[in-house]
Amino acid sequence: MTTVTLTKRYSREDAQAILAKFRQHSFEEFRLLFNEGKAPTFEETEGNTVGLILALNPKVSWWLKLGSKILFNSPFARWAGKRFLTPFNEKAGGKGINIFQNRILPHRFRIETHIDKSLADQNPCLVVYYPYFPSRLFGIIDELRRIDDGVFLGQTFQKLPGGKYKLQGYFVLCALIKGD
Repeated sequence: MTTVTLTKRYSREDAQAILAKFRQHSFEEFRLLFNEGKAPTFEETEGNTVGLILALNPKVSWWLKLGSKILFNSPFARWAGKRFLTPFNEKAGGKGINIFQNRILPHRFRIETHIDKSLADQNPCLVVYYPYFPSRLFGIIDELRRIDDGVFLGQTFQKLPGGKYKLQGYFVLCALIKGD
């Protein structure tokens, strides 16, 4: 017998309204909300999502804030969400890509995904790796948890020299209706 998991998905307009509600939360509130979330399934995240960068870590240096703004929130590179393309779980990794509001390069920064323990609290989450950013000195990892049906809170970590990771900030994703 097969069970069917129904997942909540939103129109682009409804997703934007949901994202807007998160703008007023503090960095600390996002940490608590993330800790309460659950690891999402591929069925919940599959396809396009719309996203919003929420809050940078107040301890992040000015040059990292500037770099983030240039890479993800400038007229040439306005980050708009992620597209999850292939299934993932604890044993097998999936694939996806970041979506940008840009006509020339709307898809960039490929991602690899799987379920693993969070760097923050060691509980399960969806880990998103950027295979083209790895190095001994620099790397990025996103972690996602479902905080509501079709809504996922993410936290971004940067790899520091010595192999440690530092929390850079939070973002939110809403699953879109397929075809939207």
